[in-house]
Amino acid sequence: MSPDVADQQTTDATGRVAHPGTSMHDDLRTSLRQDGRRMATVFLAGLILTAIAAALAPRHYVAEAALLLRFGREYVYTPEVGDASQGSPMAYDRDQTLVAEARILASRDVFEAVLDKLGVAAVYPKIAASTDSAEKQRARALLQMGKALDAELLKGSNLLQVGFRHDDAQTASHVLASVIDAYLQKRVAIFSSASLRLAQSDFDARATQLDAAEQKLAAYKRAHGVLAFNEEQTLLLAQRNTLELRRSEVELAHAEAGGRVDTLRAHLRNVPKEITLSRETRPGEATENTLRLLLDLQLKERDVRSKFFDAVPVVQDVRHDIDRTTEYLRQLQASPSRTERVGRSPVRDAAETELSKALTERSQGEAGRTTLASQLAAVDKRLAELAACESELRGLERARRLAEGNYEASAKRLRDERALADLDRQRKSNVSIVQPPSTPLEGRTYRAPIAAAGTLLSLAAALSVGFAGALRRERARPVPAGDRPGTVTAGAARHDL
Repeated sequence: MSPDVADQQTTDATGRVAHPGTSMHDDLRTSLRQDGRRMATVFLAGLILTAIAAALAPRHYVAEAALLLRFGREYVYTPEVGDASQGSPMAYDRDQTLVAEARILASRDVFEAVLDKLGVAAVYPKIAASTDSAEKQRARALLQMGKALDAELLKGSNLLQVGFRHDDAQTASHVLASVIDAYLQKRVAIFSSASLRLAQSDFDARATQLDAAEQKLAAYKRAHGVLAFNEEQTLLLAQRNTLELRRSEVELAHAEAGGRVDTLRAHLRNVPKEITLSRETRPGEATENTLRLLLDLQLKERDVRSKFFDAVPVVQDVRHDIDRTTEYLRQLQASPSRTERVGRSPVRDAAETELSKALTERSQGEAGRTTLASQLAAVDKRLAELAACESELRGLERARRLAEGNYEASAKRLRDERALADLDRQRKSNVSIVQPPSTPLEGRTYRAPIAAAGTLLSLAAALSVGFAGALRRERARPVPAGDRPGTVTAGAARHDL
């Protein structure tokens, strides 16, 4: 090999020596010349197969419907315990709820409800005509329905576009209507029935807890004799204040009564028990008798003088009797009788009366002090009992208030769930059918996509045949002696030097 030729030899990317005078254009031309017929045959065969596949592609019909998803209470969280009015409801994420609705629509339960309603033979007659078992036919039908149903959420809206593909237009519309109906019933089962059962069970549990708390509180009150703790404690404190005031008054009255008793007793020591009540001087009984006798003698003298002379002895005797009687009367009058009346001293009686009243008041004060002391002791004892049970009683009342708050929240939730269940039973839902399923007028086919894909695959197959031929020729080409392992070309040797 000459040095000029050796200098023209280069190595390609794979390390093999490229022979001079060859290029990519020459390789392509050689491949077309040698493999063009095979490439054309493969390309034409692919086109023929593509045309056959496009011609045999079945025509299918797509029934479409549009659903408007509104956010109701099922997607709003409300506190289930405590006072629900104190906490604000919290709505779930919008995108997640929309995805959840789409998943419910395309769930297996919905497809099974449709097959239960329509039957596999009505939806897919070919599957029903196969020799497979009923379970396999049902499984194939469910799989086919999952592929045929298309649910798409329109971006930025609450609109769900639903489509169902089938070979028959009427069947497509009928199946889509059944799917939507089963979807609405499924929503009722998920959001209404389950929620209502949970709300009912939660309400029953909260009611049981409230009854237990009330019974425990009532039993504790009965055991400790508490009817109304705050009112009783307030009344006892007011009663204690009143008793304290009354005790102060009784103590003062008792002290005053004791002072009067001491004063009256000291005064009675100086007051005699009896005194002279009255003294009077008056004639005695002898004087009165003498006066009567003198009067009788004077009357007798007058009578005798009317009958006799003064010298008659009878007259003289009467006069002598009168003189003696008059002398005796003079003697009696010279020493008259005196009468003196002695009795109890009125001052002492009044003092003893006052002393008796003071003693009575003092004894009453003693009794009042004793009674008030016992009443105060009873009030203090009751207040101490209330103070001892106040902590536990407050705990029981707090537990009852919490149970009552939970009960009210559960009752409100149950009322709401029942209202929602009534709305659902009336077919009122938060999902509105904007566009009901209608029978498609024109069918759709995959001929154009099949033709495009088949053409591209045919072209790729033809190019693959050409590439394989070129690679085969490259491997079959003899290697020059200078390219063999262990030899060094002159150009390479000169380069090394």
